[in-house]
Amino acid sequence: MTDQRKPGPQRSCIACRREGEKKSFLRFVPAPDGTITPDLDQKLPGRGAYTCQSAHCLREAIKRRQFSRAYKGAIALPPSEKLSELVVAMMEQRIGGYLSLANKAGMIITGGEAVERTLRSTKPPKLLVLAGDVSSAIGDKLRGVAERAAVPVLQVLSKGLMGQLSGKESDRSAVAILSSGFAQSLCREIERYRNYLEEESGR
Repeated sequence: MTDQRKPGPQRSCIACRREGEKKSFLRFVPAPDGTITPDLDQKLPGRGAYTCQSAHCLREAIKRRQFSRAYKGAIALPPSEKLSELVVAMMEQRIGGYLSLANKAGMIITGGEAVERTLRSTKPPKLLVLAGDVSSAIGDKLRGVAERAAVPVLQVLSKGLMGQLSGKESDRSAVAILSSGFAQSLCREIERYRNYLEEESGR
């Protein structure tokens, strides 16, 4: 049986011209002061211009003055590094928002030893998030335990930022997500974040 679902609204990247579903792109809109504002939720009013979820395409769009062409007028653009930093900060804020909500709901376990115990329990977590700078010894050990428990693993952010975003005062090398709903939301946001940074990180 063939999939009868209709594709969502289509858009194209103003840098590389790749076409695809609107939700697979980053949307930017002009603010009242004429500056460009990232619209990660794709809900802000105004005509949007789209790039791939890629720092490279954003840089190329600025370099080629594609935003000015898209809006047929003068647009106040910051250096590509500044706009890219804003996108990254907003993505990290979204990841942190979900971590914070999961923490308030009692749906996360943090710290290597506590996470390992949870992975070995009869009710393993729905997702394991490892810090990007976790030691190879801890990372390999937790990955192995997670694999045996059939728990998906994502690696992102630093230990310091992981601790900060999960509401802890100290660094955190690992966070286990107990709720499937929070796990799905975090997977979506982390994948978008990693895809955006893929070129710079070498992943």
